[in-house]
Amino acid sequence: MTPNDIISQLLEKQADDRAHRVASIYAEEYIRANGLPTDNADEFIFYGADLADEHFQDCVAHLKWRGECVVFESEEETTVLLGDFTMESLA
Repeated sequence: MTPNDIISQLLEKQADDRAHRVASIYAEEYIRANGLPTDNADEFIFYGADLADEHFQDCVAHLKWRGECVVFESEEETTVLLGDFTMESLA
């Protein structure tokens, strides 16, 4: 592996990390702006047409994948709790 290959891989990893950070920020802002806040900090409820919205589903899927939320689903509503739910935070 040449030094140029190493630099190229590092730049690609940095760009990927930046894209994930931007997506996380946007997804969290979407949840905060469109959900109904509860009495609990960082907890938002979605119901009705919001549950079928593909953009909502993508935001929740991204945050869950990154360990930045947990989701509680019922037939009529979905509750999203934002936070750090990564393995490192739970240790």
